Amino acid sequence: MKVIFNINRFGKLIVKELSERLPMILKVSAVLSLILAGYWLTSLLFNADTTVTTQGRGIYLYLVTYFSAVMGPFNMYKSFNHRKKGLDYISLPASTTEKFASMTIISLIIMPLTVFISVLFTDTLISVVNPSVFNGLLLSNLFSDVSNVSFSDIVILPLFCLLGNMLYRGNKIVKSFLTIAAIYIVFTMIVAFLFLYAFKDQMAEIQGLQMQIRLTVDNLTELYRNEVFSNYPLIRFTIAFLAILYNVGFPVGALTGAYYRMKTIQY
Repeated sequence: MKVIFNINRFGKLIVKELSERLPMILKVSAVLSLILAGYWLTSLLFNADTTVTTQGRGIYLYLVTYFSAVMGPFNMYKSFNHRKKGLDYISLPASTTEKFASMTIISLIIMPLTVFISVLFTDTLISVVNPSVFNGLLLSNLFSDVSNVSFSDIVILPLFCLLGNMLYRGNKIVKSFLTIAAIYIVFTMIVAFLFLYAFKDQMAEIQGLQMQIRLTVDNLTELYRNEVFSNYPLIRFTIAFLAILYNVGFPVGALTGAYYRMKTIQY
């Protein structure tokens, strides 16, 4: 395709793909909603005094939504790089950019969003019908439990799963998660080495100030904002570099790698 992105062609592509994958999306959404309804019915049958708070139901809602985003690429496009089945997809009259955008939108946005809406609707319906068990509307404090979660923490795993689904032809899920675990372990070891050995003396001084420093991969941005590191410019620069690598480099790298894989795949 000479034109990298044509909006009309892309619109036809995404409509076609949605029509083919909508049954799977609805099936997953229905199953996850029925699990919530099944829990409600079980509570009625075996323990009529049970009250399920909005916090517990909110955790379930976010977990299943995130799970559907993580598994979306495997569910929606598991045959993408199959040596025979993948030929049908790669031969579609659309550019690589259009195919990649359609794949990303359907598996990482439409799929989890449909699950989110379906489970939330089921929860709201049960709350209205039986408020004594499902106490309170989930909509009232929907985003309070995830206010401290960064955008990168949410997107890194699904994006790496998108990449893994394209890289591996067999045992996609196992290989993808092993690769993700290996990357995370290596990154954690680098962070630990820098702060426990390379900056050992400086960190001892900071600890001597009776400062409570929580050193984890997911709070690098918070560490950078800590004023105590203003007197240690090298440590602060290192924290900034690691934070950018984690929050920007990992998501962009996974997305770029997935696009490059689609563009260069050989059948």
